[in-house]
Amino acid sequence: MRRRDKRWGERGQAAVETAIVLPMMVFLVLGILQMSLAHQARLLNEYAAFKVARAASVYRLSCRPMVNAALMALIPSMSRTGANPDLAERFRGVARRVLGANQPPGFAFQGAGPIPLVQVDYRVSGFQRGDAFDLQLEPSRQPMKVHVRLAYFYEYRIPFAGWIISRVWLASQGGTRWVTGADPIMPVRKWAGPVTRLAERSPDWLVAQQGIEQGYFTVPLVSTWSMRMMSDPLPDAELEGQCR
Repeated sequence: MRRRDKRWGERGQAAVETAIVLPMMVFLVLGILQMSLAHQARLLNEYAAFKVARAASVYRLSCRPMVNAALMALIPSMSRTGANPDLAERFRGVARRVLGANQPPGFAFQGAGPIPLVQVDYRVSGFQRGDAFDLQLEPSRQPMKVHVRLAYFYEYRIPFAGWIISRVWLASQGGTRWVTGADPIMPVRKWAGPVTRLAERSPDWLVAQQGIEQGYFTVPLVSTWSMRMMSDPLPDAELEGQCR
């Protein structure tokens, strides 16, 4: 009887240990998988920033080519693209949906409205209105360059892991104070409120907050690139602005 009781006691101990460790292991695996996908998206975003800078240089700061160049480079990392086994046809289908709207495919936004997939901030240096573009530069003068900053609102789509990662990022950007001895997820579920004023936050934070509140769990991936202009800006193009 004692041996049987001991055996059943060991089984009960193993069940308790499994109940404690298994959820943590599941979350760890989901988190690793989600961060691996996010790393792939970040690499694509670096390439997309180069494509945006090239489009700005060639198309003379026209917004639409810059946005389209970013979207075409980022399509392989997008979710909700359907289940068509023909990868080429699936790519074309996603391209048709996102190029015109610049919105996440297959996601229905409510309330405040949709968020963009990409947001491009650009600035031109070494050029002023009235300068001749094709004159030889003086040795002391810098060539005209375009500097772009690409924010990609990538969807963290792994169940639970995306919810946690996006909420933790949002809480940290909002200036949450983490209280020791409390539920470690409490600052995510209910944060104390923003410490900084609304005007001091970046536009990326505000767009991501709008998406997260509607169930689109995202953390903006930001990349920058600079390139020499291949032609002068369009007459009506701003030398510094934002494209969405």
